[in-house]
Amino acid sequence: MRTTVRAGRRKVEVGNADKPLFGAGGITKADLAGYYARIAPLMLPQIKGRPVALQRFPEGIDGSGFLVQHPSHPRWIRTVWTSSGRMMECRDAAALVWCADQAAITLHSWSSRTPRLGVPDRMVLDLDPVGEGPDAFDTCRQAAWSVREVLSELGLAAYVMTTGSRGLHVHSPLRPEVDDSEVRRLAKAVADRVAARAPAEWTTRVRKAARHGRMFVDYLRNGKGQLAVAPYTVRARPGAPVATPITWEELDGLTSSQGFTIDLDRDECPFAGMRRHARSPRKALGLLDQREGGVVPRPRTERR
Repeated sequence: MRTTVRAGRRKVEVGNADKPLFGAGGITKADLAGYYARIAPLMLPQIKGRPVALQRFPEGIDGSGFLVQHPSHPRWIRTVWTSSGRMMECRDAAALVWCADQAAITLHSWSSRTPRLGVPDRMVLDLDPVGEGPDAFDTCRQAAWSVREVLSELGLAAYVMTTGSRGLHVHSPLRPEVDDSEVRRLAKAVADRVAARAPAEWTTRVRKAARHGRMFVDYLRNGKGQLAVAPYTVRARPGAPVATPITWEELDGLTSSQGFTIDLDRDECPFAGMRRHARSPRKALGLLDQREGGVVPRPRTERR
């Protein structure tokens, strides 16, 4: 079955529209396309200008998925040259619906925007709990609050988002002043300070064998060509959970990162106006250097 989805000024044809993507009898490709068409007003401001990679599941979440950074696409979809080649941008609702037609359930985006690729305007700390259940998520929530405190001490703003998988992302909007490597250095310094507040529970050790059951305060979403799940993207998990920006007040009421699904219906986004609160990463690094009595070390390259 084929269907046509109205997305802004365009109509996008969706093939195999009745194909279940989330298990037999479950959410279909048409449902996914309809969600992206509907959520576009909230999602597009968060990803416009950012190179996007697609995580495709042609056989649905029960099959194997794969990441595509350089997909073939219609001529009307805009692209941008990056360090890894030409990547697509999602600048309108039609582009999001086209991604759904490709069975691209999850979209991942860069931390910098055109025309200043490689000079991030956001920093992301990824908090992925060890284990499942409310207790594991509670540790993740506590870490998110600690990230917010450390960022505030450095004069940086903090916004929180469920990943739709297991954990949380804390976003900090930045003035585009320094390159990817400097933002990673800042992210590592923030993560170290968070981990130091509960060293028995949290760590910044990259190698899993060195974590000893502690939650990794992940700063690796920052760096050249690194990707993070896009706000409002759907995740390839049963029930079609959504990576959802939330308020800090909402965070206290959550027991799982999968509390929001493809049925999400919001008029306003908690991330709206985030760019107005962008702060200087250069000043934050300078403050850290003063406190360290020298220069904040660059993150070492470690194996996971």
